Amino acid sequence: MSIETAPHAGTTSWDRVVVPGEIIKGDGGEIADGVIEVRPHRAPVLYRAGGAAMVAAAATGRAVGLTARGAWTGGHYFGAGAKATCILGYRYIRAHDLQEALGGVSSGGDFGKVERVRRRRWKTLGWMAGATAALNLTGWWALVKYAGMTALDYSWAVPPSVTALATTAALTLYGRYRIQSPGIPAGQLIADEDTDDGEEPYPLAWCKSPGQVLECVSRALYAEGVETRRIDIAAAQKWGWEVDVDLKGSTPGKVNAVADQLDTHFDIAKGGTLIEPDPERSAHITLRLVTSDPFTDMPRPAVHAPNSLSVRDIVGYGQGMDGAPLEFRLQGMSMLIIGSSGSAKTKGALRSLLEAITACRDAVAVEMDPAKDGLAEFEGVMAAPPIRGGKACTEWLSHLVQIARARNKVKSAKNMGDLWKPSPEHPSIFGVVDEFIYLPPEAKTLAIELLRLGRETGVHLIFAAQESTAEALGDAIASAVTYRIMLASRSEDVRLVFGTGASADGYRPDRLRPAVDEERVYDAAKFYIKGPGFLRPIQWRWHRLEREQIRQAVADRQAAGRPWFDHDSLAAADLLHVITRSGGPGAVSVADRLDVLEDERAGVVAAMLRLFDSRGVDWLPTSLIVGAGVADDATELQGVLAGLARGATSTRQDTGNGRVRGWERAVAEQAAAALFAPSRTPS
Repeated sequence: MSIETAPHAGTTSWDRVVVPGEIIKGDGGEIADGVIEVRPHRAPVLYRAGGAAMVAAAATGRAVGLTARGAWTGGHYFGAGAKATCILGYRYIRAHDLQEALGGVSSGGDFGKVERVRRRRWKTLGWMAGATAALNLTGWWALVKYAGMTALDYSWAVPPSVTALATTAALTLYGRYRIQSPGIPAGQLIADEDTDDGEEPYPLAWCKSPGQVLECVSRALYAEGVETRRIDIAAAQKWGWEVDVDLKGSTPGKVNAVADQLDTHFDIAKGGTLIEPDPERSAHITLRLVTSDPFTDMPRPAVHAPNSLSVRDIVGYGQGMDGAPLEFRLQGMSMLIIGSSGSAKTKGALRSLLEAITACRDAVAVEMDPAKDGLAEFEGVMAAPPIRGGKACTEWLSHLVQIARARNKVKSAKNMGDLWKPSPEHPSIFGVVDEFIYLPPEAKTLAIELLRLGRETGVHLIFAAQESTAEALGDAIASAVTYRIMLASRSEDVRLVFGTGASADGYRPDRLRPAVDEERVYDAAKFYIKGPGFLRPIQWRWHRLEREQIRQAVADRQAAGRPWFDHDSLAAADLLHVITRSGGPGAVSVADRLDVLEDERAGVVAAMLRLFDSRGVDWLPTSLIVGAGVADDATELQGVLAGLARGATSTRQDTGNGRVRGWERAVAEQAAAALFAPSRTPS
């Protein structure tokens, strides 16, 4: 309040009415007499201008803020919708939904289905693009025709703009739907927002407790669209973790289809995520997370003592990733082994099997390889020298088929029953073929026949190949063998060897890595197996025997003596004069077997065979044979041989002293075959 408006001096109340223009008296001092003047209150000009500016700024800021917020929200919705649509579009054109339904692309047929669906979907997208362009062109024509617009003004931009605005609005609305619908299961509509509220998977190496492992597995499965009802730790192994998982709305095949992505989420080695379905519960699987080699503690294998085994014995050949020994009997066994180069099918699988076979007192083996040098380190304990080349392999497979057929008669004559009973005198026979794909077609046909005949007659086939296509193996081979082995292989081979759906069931040899060299062995000698007693899709590993071990074992077994083909089977197959051997320590020759026969003619034939062996020739003059005491005269010799070998006659050869008459060794062997099989003797 100013001095001019102060109450009149001498008054005691400030409540008096102020009358404008009223004369007041001063106090006689500093305040003079004056007139009361009332002035209305007015804010300063700068104050009024500042207040208006602030109001304008506040209104403008609010408008800008609302605009920016709306733009950011709309842009966020649009970005989320565009990203989700791109991911869905990629899944659509790559047919990921079909791959998940198939449980992964595990065969050439599956790959063909996926390719056909992809081509159809690309065509569909092409038709949609053409239809959109046609609609825009029609809209432009309508604007020019009916709206009075000219063809060269902005009428051409109206339809594309409307299309762009409609697409933007649709993407924005879809993005808003995706962001505001977090409860939609992962995998139903794939987008980044589907992950567990932004909780991304993390490496398994970060886990320090079982609880963290469960969370790690849960996030990884959720990220790949695999829902679960329950996840529990089954066991903590020295090589990693075993986790029990109950699936919800998913299949084991779907989990197997994303195994490579799970490897990445867990940040473990390729092929380290292994899935084993439960045959009793379709929604239950065991997830094995391998962080280190399960076979690092495998003991160094030892070779067996000579003739210490029987085909009836259970023998160990390796170890499973769960520590169980790899064991089975050789009796009645045939085996198919598939593995790419470097997978150790020869130095691991075949070497382990032949080491056991050549230690058996009631088994012999014939080793064949049409393309390479095979397992030449076993030469000396085989029933025949190494067989190389397609022609020789075909010939020997033909011999084995003949023996298998003939053994049905021997089996009945010996009262063996329904199955061949192996013994040192009548051993089981194993034909071992490496690089099977290089055999001629007729040899593959013989192999199929041998597989069908051999189980009951003790003649078995073990064969290995790099591929399992129908062209490589022939029809019906994989399903005819007792055991099927797959080392590191192609994905196309899994269905042909293990059957349709094997990949979805956890058999994934296509995720094993073959060796590159002696330092980078990777998964060499690791494999999956199907056969009696082996129904679980877990990894196994063959023993790795060193070449020096085999060389020493071969020397010991040669010194101890090995069984050979039984002469009953050779005689019944008419192969006594075809399949021969020079003998060796512990060997029983044809002549020795003839000595025990009661037929008097057997002595003549045995003496004649010994004479051929001692001379090292295949033809001898009659005079020399008679002079050695084999027979009393040429007439007796002619009668014995002609009576046993149908159509057998002596022949003439030039000995340097003119052409003389004599006999070939083949005639003596045919006569021996007739003595072992009396039904062959002419009546």
